[in-house]
Amino acid sequence: MSQIIEPIAADPVRVVVPRTLAASLAAACTTQMECHRWSAQNVAAARTVLTGGGAQMLLSALAGRLDRSDPSSAGWALLALPATLGNEELQVVAAGVLAALGRPFNSIRQGDGRMWIGQETTSVKEAASFGGTGAQALHIDAPNVEYVPEYTSLLVLRGDPAGGGASLLGDLQAAMARLDEGDRQALREPVFFEGKAENLRGVGAPRMPFPVLEDDQDGQPAWVRWAGKMLRDPRNTGRTAVLERFAAALAQTTVAVTLGRGQLLVVDQRRIAHGRTALGPHQGLADGKRRWITQAKATFDPAAPAHQVLAGAAAGRRNDA
Repeated sequence: MSQIIEPIAADPVRVVVPRTLAASLAAACTTQMECHRWSAQNVAAARTVLTGGGAQMLLSALAGRLDRSDPSSAGWALLALPATLGNEELQVVAAGVLAALGRPFNSIRQGDGRMWIGQETTSVKEAASFGGTGAQALHIDAPNVEYVPEYTSLLVLRGDPAGGGASLLGDLQAAMARLDEGDRQALREPVFFEGKAENLRGVGAPRMPFPVLEDDQDGQPAWVRWAGKMLRDPRNTGRTAVLERFAAALAQTTVAVTLGRGQLLVVDQRRIAHGRTALGPHQGLADGKRRWITQAKATFDPAAPAHQVLAGAAAGRRNDA
């Protein structure tokens, strides 16, 4: 097995969502959905707020951290929403922020149709699952489907009172660049498996087996369809050596970030894998006191405000050349 490499603890600059801007988003938008997607009316209302003045610094910061044309950009962004907002208000404001990148949606089929999924952490769930208490290996969400969600996000409604559960972020593109061409070619073969693709929506059909490395034809970064639990999947027996080499390369790029209430982590899944460290001891913690984190996805929409900021900057550079 690969040597365990401890992630580097990071203290990133948080993009602050001003209270006035958050209040405007909360007033203009609701939790209304259209099937699995945030309603078109909500998306339009959020973008009107974001482009109406007072949000330029937010858009520039978000765009700069998620600029796919700049390999030196982080590929993820941590935003600080006003923590004193109520839980539903936080979810509405966070959805409004995601609308700066694309259309927010929920990829998990569930009975109540809400966009943000996730309940209070419990030891009843599988330890490594979303909402569990154990460590979670680096992965992208839904690597085994036709249309992998472009962005995933985590919104913290309650941090871990025991001080654990740091988010892990690993650079998929940098890790892939560390491998030799022979390994990259092996990872391009459509022979890999990961888990099951059940109860999903908005992501197309299941795709298994699949290639880990899938070069894109549209000028976007290549997909790296990765999940750490692929190493333990018996269907990948005979291919674990190359998977372990990639896992080791990814570990060398990984940082750990601790999240608190009102913080929104946005991750570009073409560039960054995410996971978590184990939560602290939860024995004796009453209901309503344990960690509570929620998740939503977003599409990539070139017409969205953050991408328009990048398009404008690129046009300016061309005019100056």
